[in-house]
Order: sequence, then structure tokens, then C-alpha cells
Amino acid sequence: MIKAVLLDLDDTLLGNPTETFIKAYLGLLSQSLGQSFPPEVMQGLMRATQAVAHKQDPLRTNEEAFYETIAPYLPTGREGFDVPVTEFYRAVFPGLRSHTTERPFVRGMVEWLIGEGYQVVVATNPFFPRVAIEQRLAWAGLPIDVIPFALVTTLENMHFCKPHPEYYEEILARIGVQSDEAIMIGDDWDNDITPAWRAGLNTFWAPTAGEPVTVPPVAPDGIGTLEDFARLIQNEGWLRSLTPRPLTPDQIAPRLTGNIAAILGAARDVPPHVWHMRPDPDEWSPVEVLYHLEESERLVQRARLETIAREANPFLADPNPPPGPATRTCPPNGWTVALAFAAERQITLDFLAALPAGAWDRPARHSIFGPTTLLEMANFTAQHDRLHLTQLCQTVGKCL
Repeated sequence: MIKAVLLDLDDTLLGNPTETFIKAYLGLLSQSLGQSFPPEVMQGLMRATQAVAHKQDPLRTNEEAFYETIAPYLPTGREGFDVPVTEFYRAVFPGLRSHTTERPFVRGMVEWLIGEGYQVVVATNPFFPRVAIEQRLAWAGLPIDVIPFALVTTLENMHFCKPHPEYYEEILARIGVQSDEAIMIGDDWDNDITPAWRAGLNTFWAPTAGEPVTVPPVAPDGIGTLEDFARLIQNEGWLRSLTPRPLTPDQIAPRLTGNIAAILGAARDVPPHVWHMRPDPDEWSPVEVLYHLEESERLVQRARLETIAREANPFLADPNPPPGPATRTCPPNGWTVALAFAAERQITLDFLAALPAGAWDRPARHSIFGPTTLLEMANFTAQHDRLHLTQLCQTVGKCL
């Protein structure tokens, strides 16, 4: 059952021919920055944008990767760069609205989705800072302070970009749904449809021009205009008719990696004084939630997968219950625990990457789940991540 609807922004929610818009944007940005910086800064900006596009490191946000790359080109440091850039987005960027077209039916469609209980995500390629995305949403008739989106992906809050499937997995982990509970709608075959399909989402392709030509094996669940999509969901109950995509081995590594990014993203937002707080004496603190994830990855999750790969149809006993609240000593800063979890997860990913193709079907018998396979148990590891990511966010929320 679909629980989340991911919508692309440019040339989907907002009429915005990407090539024309980017050309105009870069021209105005270059002109603005040229008043304060030498030409090399614009060259550094382009290289930084490319670094963001190609990065596959879950430990750094896109913003961190951008500034690490552009830093050598900035004669006055980041602070000196941010001042004119902020002024550009305040005074100049709004002029680009003339290149875009509001689609009047879009707001009603989004409000209908939210009213029906769907989580709605603006899944726009996170090259731009939040201020630029908020303005384009306002141009689309979807002001961020009015429409309760579940998530808007930006340079600041994401670790991946399209067309990496990890981008979609990070979104799903952050909003707490599985890939077979989500659908992606967009105009771009390579950035929107193919990677979302490979991540296991349902898809609706809304190309803006020309005869749509699909590229097998990718097969969207629907093809048409965004107005067609709005009509299908509002008048024909189309979302309820979708068949979930099957679980495949190539979904696992992006899913486990995207989960790292989502967990680190949540950990970054925990105030230092909250790490050891408990909303209830019988509940874990935020640092204990992360400690459990690290310990489970090291002692349970990876060990279970190694057993299935090594033994013939092994019996998998349910692990002992984890330690209760305040029963173990945790570091004062939960960020170090989050990084330790990420390091353990990388060991698991390296192990899975070395498996022969046929290993994913190796059988096992679980004390609770019954007959299973290595593929199913690897996906269970990802589900375990998301269960405790939700717990982490809820615990922090109760403590604030």
C-alpha cells in the first residue's frame, strides 16, 4: 500500500525548462559573484557542484562536500563567500521566476494527497540550497510555510543526489516508509524514473516533450502528464491499485547505505544536552538507540548474514534481548557512536559486495520468520535500521 508520494519539482510541480533555467541562473550568479570575487571562484563553484553530483559518501552532507571542494578557490573563506551568495538569492534569484510557469492544478493535487494521509516529499535534485528551493516552491504555488511536506530535499539536508538510488533510499529512511510503500513522479527518465525504479519504488513518468520512449527493463507503472496523474489518483483510486515492486539483490547496498546517511542526518540534529536524556525511565536515550544499532550490526546483523552464506540452511535463533536503559556506559557524545555504526555497516557492505550472485538465494530457517533467504534477511537489516531511526527521532522529539 502506498504511503508516500515523491514529487520532482522542476518541470513536474513547476513548469521550468531545466536547460534554459540553469543557463540563466549561472549567468546571473556569475555576474553577481564577479562583483566580489575573481573568475576562479565561479570555476570552483562548478567543480564543487560536480563533486556533489558524483559523491557517494554517506558520511558527508552535500553541503559539506560543496564547501570542501570550493574552499581552495575562496580568497575570503566561507563567511566572505556566503554574504554575497545570500544577497544573490535575496535580490537577484527571484528574477528567474519569469522563466517558470505555475501549474494551477498542482496545489489542489498536493493538498488532496496530504488530506488523504499520504506523506508528500518534494524530491528535487539537491544541488540548490534550501532558500532557492523554497522560492521555486512558492513560484509553484506551494509555499513551504503553508504546505506540510514530509520532506523537501536540499543541499543542506541530503547526502546523495539523483540519479543515485541511495538518494531515494535516504528519503524513505527519513520519512519511515519502505520502498514498496512509495511512488516517485517526475519528468526525467534518467534522474527520476530509472533510479527510483531500481530502488524498488513504483513510478509515474510525466515527460514534458516528445513521444515517451521507455528503456527496458525499467517499466514505470504509469506514463502521462502530471494532470493525468492527478486525475488517476483523485478520480480513479489509482494509487490503491498498484502492485508492489519485488525485492531484488541490487536494492540492498543502496538501501543499507542510504540508511547510514539518514541516521547520521538525524544524529547531526541532536542537541548535545539531549544525548543522554530519557523521556521515560523505561526508554533508551538517543545515544543508547545508536549504541544498539552499532552493537546489533557488529554482533547480530552481519553475523547472521555470514552464517547464511557459510552454512547449509542454518537455523537462526532470535538474539537475546538488548540491554535495557541505563545498563551500559555510553560515550558522552552520540555522534561518535553514530560514526562507529557507520564503520560497522561499511564492513557489512564490503562483505555483501564480495558475495557471488547465487548467494542471495541461500536458504535459512529463522526462529520467528520461518523459512527465509539471505536476501530477505539483508533487507530485514535495513528494516531494523529504519525502526530504530524512527525511535531515535521520536525520542529526541520527546526530550525537546
